[in-house]
Amino acid sequence: MLRIDNFSLQLKGSDGRILPVLEDVSLRLEKGNCLGIAGESGSGKSVLAMSIAALLPSGAVHARSGDIEFGDCSILSADEPELRKLRGHKIGFVFQEPMTAMNPLMTLYDQIVETVYAHFSASSKAEADSRVMLALERAGFKEPEKFLDSYPHQLSGGMRQRAMIAMALVLEPELIIADEPTTAIDAALQVQLLAGLRRQIEQERRSMIFISHDLGVIRAVSDQLAVFYAGCLVESGVTSLILESPAHPYTADLVAAMPRLVSERKLPVPIAGTLPSPDRKPAGCVYSDRCRHAREECKQQRPKLRKLAGNWQVSCLFPLHEGRA
Repeated sequence: MLRIDNFSLQLKGSDGRILPVLEDVSLRLEKGNCLGIAGESGSGKSVLAMSIAALLPSGAVHARSGDIEFGDCSILSADEPELRKLRGHKIGFVFQEPMTAMNPLMTLYDQIVETVYAHFSASSKAEADSRVMLALERAGFKEPEKFLDSYPHQLSGGMRQRAMIAMALVLEPELIIADEPTTAIDAALQVQLLAGLRRQIEQERRSMIFISHDLGVIRAVSDQLAVFYAGCLVESGVTSLILESPAHPYTADLVAAMPRLVSERKLPVPIAGTLPSPDRKPAGCVYSDRCRHAREECKQQRPKLRKLAGNWQVSCLFPLHEGRA
C-alpha cells in the first residue's frame, strides 16, 4: 500500500539554516497492517508523517529526494488536485495538536461534516449525518449527539483528541496516519480506542501508521515497528521481536527508559545526553555520542541500514545481536 524509498528531506530554518531532518528513509506498509513509528521528540517522526500526506508547506522545503508512493500515486510528483482526492478519502490524518488543527469558529458537527461534503458533494444530509455519528461513536463518544453543537474550547482535551480521530475516520480511509493520537486521553479510553482501531485494521483490511513516544502503546497496536533517531531510521522489523530483544543500542536504551516496558524490580534508566540538532549531527553514527557501546569506527563511519534475520533491519556497525526470524 505504501512504499518509501531512500527519502531524504531538508527544511529551511527560520534563521536561514538548512536542516537535514530525514536521511535515506525506506519503509513498506502492507494492507491490513499497522506500522508503529517511535523515537524521541525531534527524531523526525511527525515530519515523515506530514511528508506522506504532502502537508508540509512548500516554502519550508529546501530539498527532497527519493520517492513516496501510495498505491500507484507518487506523492512527491502529484499535483494538488490529485493530493486533495487522497487526503481524507484515501489517507486520514490524526493531528498531534487538536487546538491548532481544529477551527475555533466551527462546531464539532460542522468540522466533521465539511470533510464529507468536500469528497461527496451529492451526499444527502441524512447520509452525511450518519457518517458523522458513526465516526464519533468509533472515536469514543458515548452520546455524540450531545456534543454536535459544541465548539473546540467547550470540549475537554481528551474530547478534542477524539474529535480529531473522528475527523480522520469519517470517510473510512484506506490509510490512517495517527500522530500521538492518545496523549490527552485517559488510560481506560486509550485501551478502548486502540482496540477499536486494531479491529478496523484487521476486519476491514485498512492500514495505519501509529506515531508515539510510548512504546507500550505501540506494542499494543502495531505489527511492525520503525525506530527513528535524529532523522535516521535505526531499526525496523516485527514489533514484538524488536521490543523483546532490540538490536540497535538506541532501541535498547529507549526500551530501558520506558516505565511500561520494564519489570517492577527495575526503575527506568534515562538516556544520557540530548538529541543533536539536525545541522549538528555526528559525522559517523548519529547515536555515537550517546551510545554506551560506541567504538572509534562508529564516530567516523555512518552505517547503512542492513538486514538481519527475516525482515529485521538495523543501522549499526556493531548490532547487539544478528536477529532472528
